[in-house]
Amino acid sequence: MPIRKIFPLPLLCLCLLTLGCGAPSPDWNVVIVTFDTTRADHIGCYGDDQAQTPTLDGLAADGVLFEQAMTSVPITLPSHSTLMTGKVPFAHGVRDNGLFVLGEEQLTLAEILRDNGFRTGAAIASYPLLATSGINQGFEFFDDHITGDYEDLYGERVFPKDRLFFDERPAAQVNEAVLPWLEEHHQERFFLWLHYFDPHHPLQPPAPYDQSFAHDPYRGEIAYADESLGVMLDQLQRLGVDDRTLIVFTADHGEGLDEHNESTHSMLLYQSTLHVPLIMRLPSGAAKSDIRGRRVRERVGLVDVVPTVLDLLGLDIPEKIQGRSLAAHLTESEPPAVDRRRELYAETISPRLSRNWGELRALVVDDHKYVHGPIRELYGLNDDPHELENLIELEPEKAHGFKKRLERFVARHAVEGLDASVALDDESARKLQALGYIQNAGDAVGAITEELRTDGDPPQKHVHTISAYSQAKSLLFAKRWIEGKELIMTLLKEDPDNPHYLEMLLSTELHLGRADEAMDVLDQLSALDAPFPPEDRILENKARVLLEQGELDAARLSFEQAQELVETADRAYWLAKIYLSTGRLEDQRLQLEKALELDPDLVPARIDLAISMAQSGDLEGAEASFQKAVQSHPYDPRAHYNLGAFRVHQGRPEEALGRFRRAAELKPNYLAAHYAIFEILYDSGRAEAAVERYQILNRLAPGSPEAKVARQRMGGES
Repeated sequence: MPIRKIFPLPLLCLCLLTLGCGAPSPDWNVVIVTFDTTRADHIGCYGDDQAQTPTLDGLAADGVLFEQAMTSVPITLPSHSTLMTGKVPFAHGVRDNGLFVLGEEQLTLAEILRDNGFRTGAAIASYPLLATSGINQGFEFFDDHITGDYEDLYGERVFPKDRLFFDERPAAQVNEAVLPWLEEHHQERFFLWLHYFDPHHPLQPPAPYDQSFAHDPYRGEIAYADESLGVMLDQLQRLGVDDRTLIVFTADHGEGLDEHNESTHSMLLYQSTLHVPLIMRLPSGAAKSDIRGRRVRERVGLVDVVPTVLDLLGLDIPEKIQGRSLAAHLTESEPPAVDRRRELYAETISPRLSRNWGELRALVVDDHKYVHGPIRELYGLNDDPHELENLIELEPEKAHGFKKRLERFVARHAVEGLDASVALDDESARKLQALGYIQNAGDAVGAITEELRTDGDPPQKHVHTISAYSQAKSLLFAKRWIEGKELIMTLLKEDPDNPHYLEMLLSTELHLGRADEAMDVLDQLSALDAPFPPEDRILENKARVLLEQGELDAARLSFEQAQELVETADRAYWLAKIYLSTGRLEDQRLQLEKALELDPDLVPARIDLAISMAQSGDLEGAEASFQKAVQSHPYDPRAHYNLGAFRVHQGRPEEALGRFRRAAELKPNYLAAHYAIFEILYDSGRAEAAVERYQILNRLAPGSPEAKVARQRMGGES
């Protein structure tokens, strides 16, 4: 790809000398940190006195804070693609999660730095950013071990769980995943990307933030992510590389938090989801004292990160990007003049792709923002930061001028023939469909015409249903079945034949133990004249209801019929469980093998296969299967627990103890793991340590069988 210098050579050398560097390119590392779904106005240094963000506040005090940074799209994968390429979505081709892949022809920051001698590593925290999305381009090390929550309300996975949200992992596991790589390469120049997903729904911050932010879990998740970032910055100091590391912190997008009736993001283009934090801190030896703590009012974008990093490093900047370097704000005592003609673009095509509504495109210039779609909007952001007064009728000439500028911007940067959409495999399509993320998995995206459109229903008029849907999912995820059902019933009053709402109601009735009511919902689903759910999904739902009614043979038959139509790993796993419960062990093993053939990452199936092998005397096969489960899913507590149980069976209790401890670390409320630790400690005569573990058990669940048995073993002592 052709490249150009951002400055003529003499001026470039001068700029580098102002950084205190004698070499043409400063010997710096680069760390980019992204908090998913994080609003700037919910961070302390951005003025939120309720926030608990000491790490970010410290970064801002030592670096430069951009007060008005903006994403180009309020969706995870497209926004990160912009962050890593310096291009707006229609120039890099990624327009939504799951339906697009960042193409190999795109040049990423990781590729540029790798080709310039950097070691490149990343750890991500959620399904939309898996390596299969293409965002891994240029990273030598890319850890995307996402462990989905497969367990049911009793803490054990009996059958595959309903999918409500994207699979994710907490920030601490992201840190842990990348630390060995950092230890190995910290003496070389490196580029590290850390992605923390925690502020995204579902909002369940860990202790102590679940208590200190009990009534505001969103701020609690941000506080937890901030603490995790602090851990990583401490590691940089411990390794002695902090003083030569450039830190860039930002977010992919914000969160609606019920502003403009949008509780989450992706459907609208208000600043609640477009305004993101952006903080950059130079290495301590390069940062001037009169620049530390600087706050920049100029409107900038995530498109500017790539050219800024490359400019600071003295590297060539790719042509045909929409970003520009912000390096002068970090290096010059007198900040550059504000370019009030700067155009910042934003879009969301997702309403059309996922809901068949209209799409939105926006342009921000200085203090005005124009949004084009089925409903056109114009706002003066300085006087109306919450975008409450639409000026489209009051200032028609200005609106017309903005429309023309937006048309020219799109025409100027559009890439002819670019189509990054992908044909979804059945499993991915079903996952996105089950999440309610797409309406019809059979619909192909196709090439998107880069033109301003006004057709389709206005997302602004329907987004309240998406917000209610998301809230219902959050309630069900938190096992608040009654409240969740009430909200689902409210949604069904407005749209009684919506299959996604009906499926959620069916699942809720099952969790409430109301199999007959679930069957009534199933009848309603079956009667729909709609492409979703398809026949195989109807049969699967029927099997689940029959299982709840105790009709194992009928449930098995329904699952088998569904498999004949469309084979899935989850259905094979359900069948394996049914065969186990009816004593058909050989059939159970065959179905487990089938499940792993269809989805090698279905770790519960791999664990159950290992257990089956151990019980049948195939200890060598069991060992290999247990080891593979732990290696492929190092953050799955059940994998470690069951390997520990296998080690006990082998007479290797000390090795088992390490596995049980790891399981309890990964899942602090894993009662079986805590009891197993207690058992080994007690049997080996380590009474004091055993009592401490019992106290943990008793604190977590004093009435649980595990706590009661531990108490009995100690002779009733408390």
